[in-house]
Amino acid sequence: MKNVVWVLLFMIVSIYGDVSTTKRAMDEYKKGNINKAIKLLEKSCSSKEVNACINLGYIYVRGLSVKKDYVRGFTLLKKACDSGSNKGCVVLGNSMIEEEGNLWYNFQKSKNPTTEDKKQHSKRLGIAMGFLKKACEKGSVVGCNSLGGAYWNNIQQNGGIKKFPKLAKKAFWALTKACDLGDIRSCMQLGYTYENLDEKYFTKASNLYKKACDLGYKKACNDYKRLHGAGY
Repeated sequence: MKNVVWVLLFMIVSIYGDVSTTKRAMDEYKKGNINKAIKLLEKSCSSKEVNACINLGYIYVRGLSVKKDYVRGFTLLKKACDSGSNKGCVVLGNSMIEEEGNLWYNFQKSKNPTTEDKKQHSKRLGIAMGFLKKACEKGSVVGCNSLGGAYWNNIQQNGGIKKFPKLAKKAFWALTKACDLGDIRSCMQLGYTYENLDEKYFTKASNLYKKACDLGYKKACNDYKRLHGAGY
């Protein structure tokens, strides 16, 4: 288990961290000196080193060799986001959405949500999505893809596109922006969505599949050939 946790933490540093400023902390973590590693990250974060704040916040949110502490973790991630870090905003938004999803699932198992409960749930999700939107608007591919995915999940869980056209418009905006920035997953998701909406969107879906194909996704090439061969 210890090895698994170390691998996860190493991945966090590789993706989000500045190895030059967190190496000492990671070395201590690998040795099992968790408290010392945390103190080093806290020191770096206090010195306004954003990546240290992100790593430390993620550790607390995930409970990687420490007790989970969402309040502390979210505070650290928000600090990074507020400083202008797209990574900080994305990790914060995704973490908040995941936690809210878990809380809401457990709540529904024990109680029947009232209209007010649903309203507060939507409000909390809106706050979390706001952090993803902030990163997306500043050109974060991951932020746009995550935002679009969050919108779609919300739509699918609550009745579909026809019931929430405004939310669907926001989802299309986020995924289109991510696709324009070169994100294959977003191009494919848009293609599938357009194809399943109505035949009048088949040409648009075909063009999206071609774009994903051109970006190197082989499956998209097959989808493009299928629609293009049918005249779209």
